[in-house]
Amino acid sequence: MINKAYHLVNKGSWRALSLILAIVLTLCFFFNIYGFVSYLRVEFSTLAILCTLWATVILWIHGIGFEIRATIWKLLFFPYIGYLVGILTLIYTFLLPDLSR
Repeated sequence: MINKAYHLVNKGSWRALSLILAIVLTLCFFFNIYGFVSYLRVEFSTLAILCTLWATVILWIHGIGFEIRATIWKLLFFPYIGYLVGILTLIYTFLLPDLSR
């Protein structure tokens, strides 16, 4: 079942989306766009920050096109988890603080 689900996102357009999200998240971490890291440190728990970093790693691996063959590694680097956590982090960090002003 994991192989079938992984096969659905093992296409060029999904890999491009992974690469774009990975680049955006990495730029936010490195260049501290809008206090991204400071905001994460204050608002998120340590586990949430680790999940965000893990999602960035997943998106880089998937976006670059690294071929994963073993099922256990496919489960560990599952792109759906990277999409979910990465998009939620960006939404929570950039859109929700603007709505409260």
